Amino acid sequence: MSFTNVVTIIEWNDKKGFGFAKGNGVKYFVHISVLGKPVRNPKVGDTILVYKFGKNEKGARIEKGCLEGVPLKTNQNLQGKSNFGKKKISYRQYKICACIFLAILTIFFFCFNKSFLDSSEKVSSVGFSYNHSTKQLISKDEVAQYICDNESLPSNYVNKAEGRRLYESKTGRSFNKWNFNPWITLGVMIGGDVFENKEQNLPVGIYWEADVDYFGENRGMKRLVYSKGCQIYYTNNHYKTFEKLNIKANP
Repeated sequence: MSFTNVVTIIEWNDKKGFGFAKGNGVKYFVHISVLGKPVRNPKVGDTILVYKFGKNEKGARIEKGCLEGVPLKTNQNLQGKSNFGKKKISYRQYKICACIFLAILTIFFFCFNKSFLDSSEKVSSVGFSYNHSTKQLISKDEVAQYICDNESLPSNYVNKAEGRRLYESKTGRSFNKWNFNPWITLGVMIGGDVFENKEQNLPVGIYWEADVDYFGENRGMKRLVYSKGCQIYYTNNHYKTFEKLNIKANP
């Protein structure tokens, strides 16, 4: 599934001024304040052209965008005055800007995807890369050694967002929860997302996580939590306790 900046509103609350939109297989929170003061309130089924996506502790969100086909309020609208001519010009300018923005965005994603296909490595959003020229690995020891040697995950790993999109694309169903084995269902392992170390059970640092040893009906409880410099920890009980692995990079 290719990435798109066009999402559709699936829930909206006029009284509270916020709702939710869906696109890229992700449900985004959206507040009316990020839509540039449209002349009418959003409604279910409206399309949002997204200029900027974001994320916080509550989940994915839209940080800036506009309602497709809905003009913005002019200064005269805001002051309660009517000026039909200026409203038409403002709407025309809005359409021109929107078209230019979409054209630039299309070119950007085309170039990005081409670069991705031509490269043997894709740099992930968390600082490690997925190397697409290696064999598929799933066991604790093999994956840990590969991370230590390459500071990257093997080719059969994708992060959670990519896994959700792949699930919806392959099964035709909306993602609900990780109640399936991604290795059996999708042929991928889940890894590369940031591990926040909220309980401070590990030394202070920047960590990422990766599932290992998929042999059950779901993702199981076994994970590697790793940092740069071969700092790799193993947990078999979903982060309750950790064992530091004695891994050294191969010469």
